[in-house]
Amino acid sequence: MSEKTTSFFRYLAYAMEIILLYVLGTTPNLLPEIFGAKPTLLLCVALTAAIFEREIPAMVIGMICGILTDLGYSNGIGLFTISLTVICFIVGYAANNLVVAKFTTFLLYAFIAVGGIFMLYFLVHIVWAGVDDCWGYFQRHLLSRMVQTYVLSIPIYFLNRFIYRTLGNEIN
Repeated sequence: MSEKTTSFFRYLAYAMEIILLYVLGTTPNLLPEIFGAKPTLLLCVALTAAIFEREIPAMVIGMICGILTDLGYSNGIGLFTISLTVICFIVGYAANNLVVAKFTTFLLYAFIAVGGIFMLYFLVHIVWAGVDDCWGYFQRHLLSRMVQTYVLSIPIYFLNRFIYRTLGNEIN
């Protein structure tokens, strides 16, 4: 197959994955809530796609996942859109130009990105908004969401690695 054909099918696979995980993540009572929170699956998709793609496609995938995450959690476009767009660009750049994209590298990127995004969410939507018992909210909801998102990024990494290796531009 030509490069354009494989790229089309690869991005189509990412789009189908994004739609499926958006529906899974936002449908009430479909995924179990562990300690009062569900994982943010689109964050996993954005980070795993960013490790394999170049900067601009990674940034676009991050922006799409961020928009959908914002709409699913806060009914407006903002924090997740901006932060995922920037983080996916940085991860895409680093994975392609600075550090070899391996599983251990991805685990480090995911740990930093998931922790950073949820801490930013905590500061903006909980602390600055003046929510009472903000540390209790962090312990009851955000900490479990961070751990679940990080853990579920591992199988999504292997799924996206399969997609990239099967439909990638170069043979790995």
